Amino acid sequence: MHDKEFLKKIGKRIRLLRKSQELSQEELAELTELHPTYIGEIERATVNASIISFQKIAKALNMTLTEIFNTPSQKEEEKSLILQKILVLLRKQDVKLLRYIEKSITELTEFIKTKKRKKKFES
Repeated sequence: MHDKEFLKKIGKRIRLLRKSQELSQEELAELTELHPTYIGEIERATVNASIISFQKIAKALNMTLTEIFNTPSQKEEEKSLILQKILVLLRKQDVKLLRYIEKSITELTEFIKTKKRKKKFES
């Protein structure tokens, strides 16, 4: 992969992750102490950002550098974005509601597993 291609993929990933967390470029810039224009340049791959800048972005997005630089398949990218959106929603909830959500997800997951096993058995 050429350098420019790599920077484009990383920039696109940062933009998707930022948007999935409902952050504007200005808000991300504030969290990272980088200029909003610089954030835009990173996302458009018009600048070769330093590793320190990427570290600041990763920290602001509650991610590791590895997660920022990992360019997953389209299916994995979609899954990652869905999970990021869910996390944004969950972070806004109180503990009592989070416990209820956790219990509901556990029960739903078990129900789906049971249904799949039953369907497999009937086949």
